[in-house]
Amino acid sequence: MRRSWRSSLITAALLAVVAPQEPTYRVTYRLRVMERVGSVTRLVATGAVSGPPETAMRLSLRSGAAQLDGLLGTLPEPDTVNLAGVFFSRRHAGRSRRGLPLSEEDSYRRWTRIAWGGTARLDPFGSAGIGQRHALWVEISVHREFAAGETRPGQEVTLLDSALALTAEAVVPPRRVTVRMSLVRGDTGSSRQTLDLVPETPGRRVRFALGRERSEFDVTLERPDPPRTGRDSALAVGADVVCLRVVVPTSTEPARVRCGRLDNVARGLALTGGDTLVATFAWPAAR
Repeated sequence: MRRSWRSSLITAALLAVVAPQEPTYRVTYRLRVMERVGSVTRLVATGAVSGPPETAMRLSLRSGAAQLDGLLGTLPEPDTVNLAGVFFSRRHAGRSRRGLPLSEEDSYRRWTRIAWGGTARLDPFGSAGIGQRHALWVEISVHREFAAGETRPGQEVTLLDSALALTAEAVVPPRRVTVRMSLVRGDTGSSRQTLDLVPETPGRRVRFALGRERSEFDVTLERPDPPRTGRDSALAVGADVVCLRVVVPTSTEPARVRCGRLDNVARGLALTGGDTLVATFAWPAAR
């Protein structure tokens, strides 16, 4: 079943994350990027994003001098699902009298209702007209699979044409975060401490030992500052980011803050005295 996108003044609530609840299924967005040149149509990229029911998908597509960024979310119903998106596009529009490149920018919202497993077509750079030699479009299907307790999002992209750039990311504001920390001084490190933290709740005290010396820190998780631009806000930039706030007890020194996504990448936080607190953020183990 294929549906075209319809224009609508959808509310931000349709793209917002639903109220926290235990997931009863996983939602999966499947992407097929198609290209038609003359009479030949071919598949140029595929992708998939999955996660708990509140998962949104951040999409970025670049082809030649044109670029599209968007955020898509779902509003499920028993037999159908409302697929809504906000998009920002940019394309080359020529050159100025001085020879400088000119770009045309646009922003818009679209929504469509499809059956679970159905497909919607997105024409990122305008619909293909009659006789148009080149056209590029994205086929998006939404599926759900009951899998209680599976909370960790995932994404994958396969490019079949190097002239195209495609990214598809799961956007899920984390409810809980596994934070692994160690204290490093020169080439010496402490044993690793692991905490299960909930953003915007009272923190915990963590202790490290480097030789005979003991160190204590109060750590909490915070949400990042709101996006500075309307575009970043619409694309939920930073929605899946958390910030570790570190305070030395009984000290008047300001708090140290380090932000990042839940990607298991080690991030260093410089402390007074030359020590470094190394932290990684990860999704908690599936329950």
